[in-house]
Amino acid sequence: MATADKRRDARESGGEIRRSATQLGFSVRESRLIVQIAEKTPRDDVALVTALADALVERSLDHGWAAGGVGRLLDEVARASGSELQALALQVHSHATRNPSLLALSPPLALDVQVRMLAALAPVQDVSLWSHGDENGPRCVSFSNETGPSRRSRIAARDALAGRAPAVGLVRVIPVERWQRVQAVFVLRSDPADEEAVLAAAAETAAALTPILEREALLARNASRERALVSSGERLLTRIGFDLHDGPIQDVAALAGDVRMLKGRVEAHQAPIPEEILFGFLDDLQSRIAALDSGLRNVVHSLESPTVARRPLDETITREIDAFRLQSEIPVELSLKGSFESLTDSQRIALIRIVQESLSNARDHSDARSVTVSIEADRTHTRLEITDDGRGFDVSRTLVRAARRGRFGLLGMSERTRLLGGRFDVQSKPGGPTVISVLLPVWKPVVPGPEQRSAFIADEAPLV
Repeated sequence: MATADKRRDARESGGEIRRSATQLGFSVRESRLIVQIAEKTPRDDVALVTALADALVERSLDHGWAAGGVGRLLDEVARASGSELQALALQVHSHATRNPSLLALSPPLALDVQVRMLAALAPVQDVSLWSHGDENGPRCVSFSNETGPSRRSRIAARDALAGRAPAVGLVRVIPVERWQRVQAVFVLRSDPADEEAVLAAAAETAAALTPILEREALLARNASRERALVSSGERLLTRIGFDLHDGPIQDVAALAGDVRMLKGRVEAHQAPIPEEILFGFLDDLQSRIAALDSGLRNVVHSLESPTVARRPLDETITREIDAFRLQSEIPVELSLKGSFESLTDSQRIALIRIVQESLSNARDHSDARSVTVSIEADRTHTRLEITDDGRGFDVSRTLVRAARRGRFGLLGMSERTRLLGGRFDVQSKPGGPTVISVLLPVWKPVVPGPEQRSAFIADEAPLV
């Protein structure tokens, strides 16, 4: 009888684990593996922690860290395996913070995932991550609750980042260091009974943030080099244009002239042309084609076409939209304001490609009924905004999934803009609308200013 009860309890606990895992987005294989390990006797703690942590991190990238759902799953796994709940949660947290998948994310997203993971797995009531801000105070990078960080948390973060000992009160502060310097701080609140466990978990998360901050710093430090690379690319585009004009295009013109001459000679001769003359003409044509082939092979085919860059932006955008209307029958409203003559070749190409990609997405994925394209230029910036009234999407989840699958539509737009020193933003939600915004500064080949550097290295001396 006791054996039957034990089997029934195991089946029930396994069913609860599978239900909770399914709600969190686990696959059937992942759920079955966790149930098998949790029910194994004697239990394999390392295997259980590893399976739970890896599955939670993998699913959280798509579904987020739902603290309630994670808590229920851990409670059921702890009951089935005979583990102590808090110890199991902290072990899972310790393993999950070091998951290499997190380092592959963009630094802002990786920081947010780490904060939410700490809130879901450690017994904290509230946690927020702060970095150096401006004269108005520190900047909140991420927070765990729905209402946002409290005033008390902001004050504690301000004091800690300024090197002052924060008032203890109900909050605790954990520094995040890079090269023995405080770059950010965790501000958290918990029950006194859980304080030791919370501080230990926060310290582990702080250590895991160091490589993320280092990557953020390296990206910011390379900004001037990237701008130099863009400038070099512009010069290369110009050179390719001259190479095409002076090489293959001249060969094509010469080949066309030879063909016209041969046609005229054939028409002028009443009798058949002697073979030696005909073969001579054909040899000349063959030589011209060989020269054209050689010239074209020297051109880097992967570069953007300089014709696109040289054509006026308003003319090119108008042509793209007219072609889009004919292909899709989706009405597009176009607004062009200001002069676009100051745009560089790379900026023109970036704006044109972003418009093309956005229109393609609106046609193929959004089911949009109408699209609005607005480009406005002033003395300091050029602004592009594309709005469609389609079904929309979850931005964070879509970006992560696109990076995983090697699809670089939105990511490519963002990278084009970033390399030009601009800002790219996507605003959307299920049900729509979707708004894509690009802000490009007027080209100034200088080292990026403080506003373009990472918030985590704002206090460092600029590189020259």
